[in-house]
Amino acid sequence: MAGTVYLNGQWLPAAQAQVSVFDRGFLFADGVYEVIPVYGGRAFLLDEHLARLQRSLQAIGIDGNDAPSWPTCIAQLIAKNKLEHGTVYLQITRGSSNQRTHLPTGSLQPTILLMTQSAPLHWGTPVPAKAALLEDIRWLRCDIKSISLLGSILLKQSAQEQHAIEPMLHRDGTITEGAASNYFGVKNGVLYTAPANHLILAGITRNWVLKLARGSDIEVREEAFRVDELSQLDECFLTSTSREVQPIGRIDDIIINSGGCGPITQQLIEAFHNSKRHHLGMQ
Repeated sequence: MAGTVYLNGQWLPAAQAQVSVFDRGFLFADGVYEVIPVYGGRAFLLDEHLARLQRSLQAIGIDGNDAPSWPTCIAQLIAKNKLEHGTVYLQITRGSSNQRTHLPTGSLQPTILLMTQSAPLHWGTPVPAKAALLEDIRWLRCDIKSISLLGSILLKQSAQEQHAIEPMLHRDGTITEGAASNYFGVKNGVLYTAPANHLILAGITRNWVLKLARGSDIEVREEAFRVDELSQLDECFLTSTSREVQPIGRIDDIIINSGGCGPITQQLIEAFHNSKRHHLGMQ
């Protein structure tokens, strides 16, 4: 990550960007964020990401009325960094005061940071990967895209130790989501995923894939599947901004679809690629 960043109304070289040690994001993880994909120098599904950002801000009581025009600011950031493909990272914290206190006094000015990261543009079908089944130890407001990610980091570390790309989390025997993804299961031609409640962060990619599935006449049920049903799944995949649609061929010792990519998963991968082509003006 380098180049130019936007910090509190200023365009700065990344190495010169600084925030106060009293910033509540630094002291308390008191803030929210978004990661917005960029294809062909333009933000993808920007309106959906900004709507979720607004919901997160409202949920924790940060006033975003003084924020810049997000579409304009993001377009300028992409242009200044000559970003072709990758992501825009947007973070807002409650701001800084002159002392560390759990409940701030007075009105604080939110800290606003935007930066970019380049990444290759993916086509084709990803190799089916392994997920590690782990208990969901995080808080109960996963619907807020909070910068407090320690629980997710610990779970990702545990998954990595099991040579898995991502944890598959469960509460009371029911699958919720990943540490930075949403899970889908296919059984008898029906696509299942956990409902958008406080136990998951309803990913923008998740929602887009649901829209693509319905547009392809795939039956969709926003119903969580259970741990004891995993061995009965015909297919499994996860979605996220960075991985898009990632087939899962193994969950711990459970092999899904002989370890391969199933037909509905493949159909949705191709539908997602087609939406990128449309965004890029390729069709």
